[in-house]
Amino acid sequence: MSIKHIFYLLIFGVIAAGCAANINEKVIAVVGDKKITYGEFKQQYAQNDFAKLDSNGSARNEEKFLNLLVNYNLKLLDAEKEHLQDDPAIKAEMKGYEDQLAVSYIMEHELTEPMVRKIYERQKYEVRAKQVFIPFPKDSLGTVDTSKAYSEAVDVIKELKSGASIDSLIHKYRGGDTYYITAGNYLQYVGGEEFEDMLYSLKPGEVGSYPIRTAFGYLIVKLEEKRPRVESVRASHILISIFGNTPQDTLKAYNKALAIMDSIKQGVDFAKLAEDNSADTYSAKKGGDLGFFSRGMMVRPFDEAVFDMKVGQVVGPVRTRFGYHIIKLTDIKPIPPFAEVRDKIRNNYLNGGYKVDLARFVDQLKQKYNYKVNDGVLKFFYGKVDSTKRFAQTNFDSLFTPAERQETLFTFDKSAGTIDTVIAISEADAGLRSLPMNWQSLHVMLDESAKQMLVTHYAVQKASTYPDFEALIKQYEDGILIYHIEEQNVWSKVEASDSVLKPYYFEHLAKYYWPKRVDLSEIQVFNDSLANAILNMLKNGTDFDSLAAKYTKRPGYAAKDGCWGLLSDSANALSEAAFKMREGDFAGPIQFEGGLSIIKVNKFVPSQPKTFEEARGEVASDYQEAESKQIQNEWLEKLRKEFGVKIYEKTFQELAAQK
Repeated sequence: MSIKHIFYLLIFGVIAAGCAANINEKVIAVVGDKKITYGEFKQQYAQNDFAKLDSNGSARNEEKFLNLLVNYNLKLLDAEKEHLQDDPAIKAEMKGYEDQLAVSYIMEHELTEPMVRKIYERQKYEVRAKQVFIPFPKDSLGTVDTSKAYSEAVDVIKELKSGASIDSLIHKYRGGDTYYITAGNYLQYVGGEEFEDMLYSLKPGEVGSYPIRTAFGYLIVKLEEKRPRVESVRASHILISIFGNTPQDTLKAYNKALAIMDSIKQGVDFAKLAEDNSADTYSAKKGGDLGFFSRGMMVRPFDEAVFDMKVGQVVGPVRTRFGYHIIKLTDIKPIPPFAEVRDKIRNNYLNGGYKVDLARFVDQLKQKYNYKVNDGVLKFFYGKVDSTKRFAQTNFDSLFTPAERQETLFTFDKSAGTIDTVIAISEADAGLRSLPMNWQSLHVMLDESAKQMLVTHYAVQKASTYPDFEALIKQYEDGILIYHIEEQNVWSKVEASDSVLKPYYFEHLAKYYWPKRVDLSEIQVFNDSLANAILNMLKNGTDFDSLAAKYTKRPGYAAKDGCWGLLSDSANALSEAAFKMREGDFAGPIQFEGGLSIIKVNKFVPSQPKTFEEARGEVASDYQEAESKQIQNEWLEKLRKEFGVKIYEKTFQELAAQK
């Protein structure tokens, strides 16, 4: 490409970028003195469900959303005019949301997301190691001596680095082969993150420089192999079973496998050979196809062979406990893009390693902010409570004066946690509320309270350094203002008493109808023989209700002779079956909710109007929706006149057409 061509491409790129910027700055509407640009519209539209509904680029959806955006700004202007942002209660609500949002935002950006990406990058490789395990010894009283185990572990590392065989040390102590490990699977265990950190930092042949502490002892690891990982493979196989226990039986199966292997080399179709010869009859019907499977799903000899193969390659015979396999690799599924697996990795991390990382993070904050516990106040707190009672059973108002509840239990930075703080935080946590008020539990409550306050303190300070967090907070605050102004002008004005609901019910009676329903009874049992015996009794004329009262196992239904009452055809599997029957008929057994059900159709009830009492919930919901919509439209029309709205429809349509 010539310099001239590059020059023109650069100029074109600058012009295109400039045009995009100009387009985004164009004003498409003015609400009061607030200008709405096309760029703002696009950003809001992309974040809204309207964009998902607009997969075909519907201009109508865009126009609807622009109208919603105008209404949003009108409500916000009214809230500001009423000075709701200065209301102490609303300001406190906003502060609470800001603190919660700051914590979730910072934990996501500084803890979760970096770790998820780290795990993903590591998962591009699989590692295999050998490990020596030194358990914690116990004395005659059962006391664990971690120092002795640590000393032994350090000596093992020295021996390995001096050239000792790890296999001999595994034999001397304990341990073994990890086989192939994928990152993210050990984070929930004590020492799991250190274990993975070490494995993925070593080169093959290297020994970890320090022992890793687990819940039961120390691990010393030596990396054996690190290789690119694939998500899964697809293979076909032909299994030749060994019939008998003699060497001749084994040789016979082996020779048959060799003969089949020779046929494959000569061009005979693998799928046909599998269909005719494989002892795995399920896969044989599919030409030996096993589908996709990931590392570790097959027995180890098979697994080791197939994950070393190339697509199209055939290997064998491979011996496993099932016999001899001839294996053909047919496909390899690579590691998916990050976007496809992010949520799965994130969920696994949040359910596992996140707690360990959070605890480590809190320890760092304690050092950073010089966290200290006031032991005197802690002992005072413990001396006041009854250790035989649980938190939920304790009346703290009767134990502490208001002044005592303000005593400082812990301090950090320029903040303090009081007795009242620990009580309030523990009160909001169901797990803490169930704890007994003993010394150990009190420390758990103290630690949880300190954790929440430390993380919030850090997050609120740190979040302000992220530009997009300020925009996020603004959206939340605007949402709170709009909620309160709408409550004040719309929802509080909707009356839902019977005096207004009954006229609405009669006016819209056609909406409130029961569908055709069935009245059925059931006898639920849990074994075939009893179900068949009951069916025989029914066929011989025994009364269904008496049998239901005697035999049904459904809780609470024996007293009702098994009667379910009226059900629609789609209520459950029993009603679906009943709608195919006639009045008076019985049928079964039907598998339902873990048991076997015999049912009888008592009668069918045709479609009929619901009474006001039966429909009251629906009527109230429909009326409130209709009434609030009318009040809201009147309110918005008033706001349009008060603040003024100008939509530049031609500009908007031209810009929207430039997708």
